[in-house]
Parts: sequence; C-alpha cells; structure tokens
Amino acid sequence: MKNLILLPYIRGKIDQRVDRLLHDLADPVPPLRLEEVRELLKLDLAYYIGEHDGFLYETVHRLKMAGKQVLARPTLVLDAIRKFNLKALYVPDRGRILIDDSLPKPKHRWIEGHEIIHKLLDWHMPVLRGDDELTLKQSCLAKVETEANYGAGQLLFLRRRFIAEVLDTSPSIKLVCSLAKDFGNTHASTLWRLVETAGAERPILGVIHYHPELASQSDKFDPANPCRHFIQSEAFARQFSNVTEQQIHSLILNYCRPRKGGPLGDDTAILQDDNGEEHEFVFATFNFVHECLTLGLHLRKHSAIVGV
Repeated sequence: MKNLILLPYIRGKIDQRVDRLLHDLADPVPPLRLEEVRELLKLDLAYYIGEHDGFLYETVHRLKMAGKQVLARPTLVLDAIRKFNLKALYVPDRGRILIDDSLPKPKHRWIEGHEIIHKLLDWHMPVLRGDDELTLKQSCLAKVETEANYGAGQLLFLRRRFIAEVLDTSPSIKLVCSLAKDFGNTHASTLWRLVETAGAERPILGVIHYHPELASQSDKFDPANPCRHFIQSEAFARQFSNVTEQQIHSLILNYCRPRKGGPLGDDTAILQDDNGEEHEFVFATFNFVHECLTLGLHLRKHSAIVGV
C-alpha cells in the first residue's frame, strides 16, 4: 500500500508542535523516554487484552464530553474495536492511552508515539471524540492517521537530530540498523523515517514486505497487495507515480535469495518516470525474520548506448 504524503503546510504545523514539545523536554538525547513525555503532557498509559477486558470496558463506559455521556450504549465503542480490529486508542476526555497488550512489545513504542501525536494536534479532537459527520468520511480518517504517523516519526526520532545524522551520510540498510539501535525504534519505522528525510529531493523507495520467495513466504502474504508498506519519498512520488507495487515486488523477487535471515541480495534496475524517461536505481533487501525491508535509491538517469 502506497503511503500518503502530507502537504508541506500540514507537515510544518506538526513539526512546530513536535519542536515545542522537545524544547519543553530540554532537547533530549536518544532514545526518547516516553514516560517523560507522558508526564509533561499529563497522560496515563494502560494496557488491555482483547475486547472483553474489564479495564477497557470501564474506560469506554465512562467516556464523557462536556460532562455528558457520549454514547447511550458504551458497548458501541467495543463493537468498533472488534469490527475495525483496533489495537490502541487515545481517550481525550480521560487523558489516557490504551494499548492492546497482545501486540508484540517492539510495536508498543511506535503506537504510543502515534497516540501522543493525537493529543498534540488539537484539530484531531472532533474525530477522536466520535463526531459522526467526520468519522463517516474514510478520507478524513486516513488523513488523521497519516498525520499521527508522520508526527510519531518526528517525535520518536527527535526531529532535527535525526535529520542531521541522515543528511550526513549515504542511505543504506546498514544505516537503518545503526539508527534503529541509537534511537531505540524498530527497523521498519527507521526505514520509513529515513526515506522521508533523505528523499525530499532524491527519489527513494522503501518497502516493508514478507519474504518474496514462495518457499519462505508467510501465510499472511496477499498477492493483490504484495508490499505491506510501499514508502515513497516526496521526490519519488512526484516523478514516479506510475510505478506499481506489483512491479517493485517482481523486481525484488528477481534478485532475492531464499535465506531465512540477513541480506537477501541487491541489484540495479531501470524504472521509468512519469515522462517515459528511464532511470537507474539500486535496490537492497534485508530479512529481519518477521519481515523484510527493501531500500531503493536513485542513481542516475539511464543513458542508452546506441551502436554505430
């Protein structure tokens, strides 16, 4: 699934909120301590297991806005959690972040950062409080979630500090591993932030996917959606909007080895831009066992050699 790219104006508004928060935290060094963020914002963190957890029901039951019960049937929220398979939520009227504890622990940090951004962005409140006119619009929900994901990346990677480190070196899977360790975040979220940061002017592509080899493929693999996340940099989306997920997945499949972990291979490939001109990209894929990450970097415009 291709990522949405926010307008510069919206990114700027989110950046300002994150910068102010990091300033109030005295410009922390990585990894960011989320308990300090929660303390500053007066947020509570709690966990539940499954949709029938008593703590979750109690929180939903007491949802109020302006002193009045939001829902005549609080179980409607529980029904929504079941229907949409929600794994976390921010309850604004109680200042509480709820995370499903059955999720893998490495994902908790990203989810918490995502919900913190909902708190920072006051224009998200109507959606979070269940405004029917807004929540019925899927496009509105997608935009709100994209904004929260963008803000989480800015927060968890300490904005300017990450930018300085990325722009000081060449993008690579090795750099993803190094930055993930330094900032205390997952490899997947680090790849995403790297593509965003280094790809403003250079076309860069990141892919989060299952092992492409049939013998090693996950039972969760969906042929109709072969790339779980198809991360376009701003420059890539601007110049290569016609490149498809299936095209990139086939390209990756051509060079990947059937290894159970570690580097799966690399290759140089030709992609055609929206004007029909050909460009050389170098791709490299690494298998982190539970998922594979691929990084594609623009090298140069391809020059065809014509024999005389």
